[in-house]
Order: sequence, then C-alpha cells, then structure tokens
Amino acid sequence: MSRAAPQQQRSKDTVEKILVAADTLFAARGSVGVTTTAIAEEAGISVGALYRFFPDKHAIGQALADRYLDDAAAAFATELASVDALSKVPDGLRRVIRVAGHLALAHPGYYRLTQEVRPEAADSVGHSVRTTMIETFDALLAELGSAHDPVVRRVAVRMTIETVRHTLATCPTSEPERSMVLHELEDMVVTYAERRLTDTP
Repeated sequence: MSRAAPQQQRSKDTVEKILVAADTLFAARGSVGVTTTAIAEEAGISVGALYRFFPDKHAIGQALADRYLDDAAAAFATELASVDALSKVPDGLRRVIRVAGHLALAHPGYYRLTQEVRPEAADSVGHSVRTTMIETFDALLAELGSAHDPVVRRVAVRMTIETVRHTLATCPTSEPERSMVLHELEDMVVTYAERRLTDTP
C-alpha cells in the first residue's frame, strides 16, 4: 500500500518528524521492536496523524530508503563528477566510500533495516537503493570504456556495493575503531576494483 504524498509545508514537516523519529527508533530497536504508536509518540504526533501519510512500518521504512537514496545519489554524483577515465575510478571510489561512511551515520535506521531484510530481496526497503546503485556504477564503467564482460562486470559491481553496505551497517560508531575499519574498507575495495573493474581483462 502506497503512502500519501504531503502537499502543504505543515504536512511535509509532519512527515519529516515521522521519518526522523522512525530512523532513531529503528536504529536503536530494529523494526520488530518498534510500533507505529512508538514512532508517533517519538515524533510528538497522534497515531492518526501518522496514518494519514503511512499505512504501516514498511511504508515508513521505504520512505527512509527513498530519503537515503536522494542524499546518496546527490553526494556520489558530486564525488564522481571528475571521474572521466577508468584510471580515475579508484580515487573516485575512495571518495564515495568516505561519503558513504558519513551517510551511514546520518541514516542509521535505514542501515539497520537493510540488515534485517537484505537488499537483494524484492520486499526489502533497500532493494530500490541497491538496484539504483548497481545500475549507476555499472553504467559509469561502461561509459568509461570498461572492456570486461558485462555480466562479470555487473557481478563485480554488485559485490563491491554489498561489501561496502554490509561493512557500514556493522561498523563501530566509536573512534578510533570506526576510522580504522573504514580505512581498511577503502583499501580492500579499491584493490579489488582495480583488479576486477578497471584493469584490462
């Protein structure tokens, strides 16, 4: 069941309150431990007001995914704007991973949900995000002239994206552990990408 799109600023503000509350609660308790009543209470609104825009928790989770995708697409596009050759992909990928690390902290509830139902599942809130990211990065490599077999390249792109997502979803939030994990993630993913995505097959 789809949710109602807010038209007036007041309605948009209410939706934002709901999403902020849901992101906080999902991150702390997971989907199973959160009810729509709890989300409404956290947002400071009535349950009836919540149901004006969202029929259930899944719809709220999907809205969190849509919000994450909007932020990620804009941020990644900025980092990849200067990647105009395959030789520049590794550095561009490092920048994307760093940005993704910040996004994971800004969208903790969404990341928690991707651990409960993995994004490759059609009913996962992360499914559309995963699909869009795979299409975006695969298209970029093709545009830059990647000579790898398209099927093999797509598998490599998918593995890269899943490795980054899973690591960020389980990464410590405290320092210096977080920075250490992200640094290792960068090196691991870039080394793999150089061999499987940018080198001549």
